[in-house]
Amino acid sequence: MENNIVLNDISYGSHERQKLDIFIPKNPKCQCGIMLFIHGGGWIQGDKIGHIDDARHFCNLGYISATMNYRFVDENTTVYDELDDITAALKTIKNECRNYGFNIEKLILSGGSAGAHLSLLYAYTRMKEAPITPVAVCPYCPPVDCSKPDFLMGISGEFENWKYGVLSKCCGLETNRENLFKLQQQEALKKISPQEYISENCVPTAIFHGRHDELIPFSHIEKFISSLNEKSIKNDLIIYENSGHALDKDPETASKTKDIIKKYAEMYF
Repeated sequence: MENNIVLNDISYGSHERQKLDIFIPKNPKCQCGIMLFIHGGGWIQGDKIGHIDDARHFCNLGYISATMNYRFVDENTTVYDELDDITAALKTIKNECRNYGFNIEKLILSGGSAGAHLSLLYAYTRMKEAPITPVAVCPYCPPVDCSKPDFLMGISGEFENWKYGVLSKCCGLETNRENLFKLQQQEALKKISPQEYISENCVPTAIFHGRHDELIPFSHIEKFISSLNEKSIKNDLIIYENSGHALDKDPETASKTKDIIKKYAEMYF
């Protein structure tokens, strides 16, 4: 990171969670593109430090990168508010980079788990209002269909109320085991599901997923990729054959994953 510029804990709003970091390489390969990494944590926890190694890695390769925190869902904050946080963060990123002589116009979104979900949902639904235009999205273990009964399948028993509580806060409508399949709940959960927004206008998408993911069934990802193919959307699927949700059993695949993100930067920036 020597001679790279690192901007830490920049505020993009008044909430204590609305902070971001920017990593500007000494000799950028691209003057107009940025990679934004969004952390996971079930929409209710986590920190931007979770993707700091990714941001540093790509900065060292010559790409302007950033990580961000966002407000957690609660009784007054939903996934839609978290998407608004991304918009606000991008405005700040654009302004900060302009101070260093960069006019940032292109965005690759990435992140893990909840951050992967937000990355996909933003890239697919906020294209027109995004201050920096998404050109690709590269999520790790993304929730793609929150309306299915096997979503968050590894959370059951005494933790099941937590699971439905988080889903309720995410979509803004009380959801539980009994009403999951009622029309209102299904519509609310589908509205926060990237699967529902696949169209000919979607950006190129690379998904990285564990074959044995204990929270997000691999079958969801297979359906998602099939839907992208039906719409002729450029996509890549990198499977961590030995891993679950943590993606910690396939170091060689992890290296391949970074190569895919780099390839997308070279193609779309």
